[in-house]
Amino acid sequence: MNIDFLNIEEETAEEFKAIAIKLLNNYAIQTHDSLFRLTEIEFYWTSPKHKDDSTYLRKYVDPKHGEWFFHYSGVDIALENEKLGGFGGILIRSIYNITENKLYKGPMVCAMKLFSGTSAFFNSIKTKIISYDFNQKEISESSRIGLGNNAINSGTDRLNYRFTIKI
Repeated sequence: MNIDFLNIEEETAEEFKAIAIKLLNNYAIQTHDSLFRLTEIEFYWTSPKHKDDSTYLRKYVDPKHGEWFFHYSGVDIALENEKLGGFGGILIRSIYNITENKLYKGPMVCAMKLFSGTSAFFNSIKTKIISYDFNQKEISESSRIGLGNNAINSGTDRLNYRFTIKI
């Protein structure tokens, strides 16, 4: 699968929105037993030209572009651009279970729904993002929520990097 649409080059809100539109309308997350539509995501990106003090540093692991990145607030789709010296992720905040016809809210709840229920002994994690032809939904954008003092003190809490759709 080509994940070039995740590439960060311009480091602009418009670029993040373009990625969000594609993820929310053209991709699903498939697990071992369910299919999910992303309904709420937030972008975290930092580089020498685009400082975001709320982006998790890579202390214990170094996820590569497009990999799952588990952290203290949930799970991200990792972003990286070595040329720009930038890294970050797309936090999954809400998902809609197509199989169950049910919405799940909250980053930790999403992480648990997407990655729980597989055998610790016999199966590897099968959670993956797949292309999916959804009905196109209008995307809303707003500032990220639940950010700490680092973001508030630097003003990055006001960036409109949260994208949602209504189901």
